[in-house]
Amino acid sequence: MPLFAKPSESQESPTTEDAQPRKLALVLSGGGPRGALQVGALRALMEEEIVPDFLVGTSIGAINGAFLARYGYSLETLDKMIDVWDSSARGDFAPGDFILAMLRSMLLGIKSNSYLEQARAFYARHGITPDLRFRDLTGPRLYIVATDLKHYRPAIFGEDPDDPVLDSMLASAAIPPWIPPFSIGERLLIDGGAVSDVPIEPALRHGATEIIALDLFNPPLDTTNMKGVTGVLNRVIATMENRHIELELELARLKGVTVHRWKLKYEQHIPMWDLSHTHNLIHVGYETAKAYLADETKRLEEAEALAAASRPSPLMRQWEAWLERARELMPGRHRK
Repeated sequence: MPLFAKPSESQESPTTEDAQPRKLALVLSGGGPRGALQVGALRALMEEEIVPDFLVGTSIGAINGAFLARYGYSLETLDKMIDVWDSSARGDFAPGDFILAMLRSMLLGIKSNSYLEQARAFYARHGITPDLRFRDLTGPRLYIVATDLKHYRPAIFGEDPDDPVLDSMLASAAIPPWIPPFSIGERLLIDGGAVSDVPIEPALRHGATEIIALDLFNPPLDTTNMKGVTGVLNRVIATMENRHIELELELARLKGVTVHRWKLKYEQHIPMWDLSHTHNLIHVGYETAKAYLADETKRLEEAEALAAASRPSPLMRQWEAWLERARELMPGRHRK
């Protein structure tokens, strides 16, 4: 049986009213420039013809997911996404833009939306236009997770088909000071990683019965860099993020939903503004996903072999049926 496959029409399907149809969710975590790892992993999934029923994305995962939902879940879309990454690395999101935005936001009395407007223009040039709504998307269904600071909770975009795709995507990736909090309706929004960096719980909320999570969480394991306020603060944020992931995984376990958590790692630390590693990251993501797929295939084959070994052979079943028939014919078998 193929990995992550739905039952075919010839297979038995649930008949009870409470039975839930099988839904495979692809969860795309946040991770800044390491989001290129997801592009490589997506290629490996597509080559194996593993197609999700819907997508859930946070931060850079929301951006990757938006392109998949905009142009379709296909290798051709991945080529478009690589062009977007390359275009960004060539200058649309140059390192200086990040640094200048940070410096401006730290100076009291100076407010600048130049980076946000630059981001809007960049994505509009690549097809994510301001007028695009979730109802217009032709690829897999998409949900985008942001953090609602006004109401202290996640904001899930895509539940309302009239939600704007571009603003939802930018809100999900709004990391101050580069993109300050901004409003959509009554919500004040920043990066979705603050509440759900690997958005498993939102996938469960929308009916996922199986999840593949392309997880970019990759904190340092040593404590040698915990010097000064910045070092401690980074550690605190990573600890909170890890705890969120653990709780969402436990929730999935309690609901009986299998989560295939694929940890996509890159050994070298990459600053938020460094997009020069894109093609290396895509390659590493592809190879990592291929290794996970090989492990999943091996486990499936071992489980099927074990199940086959525990089933009686056709000859044994025939012998048992003959014995039962012989007992039925024994004299006195039906006497009271």
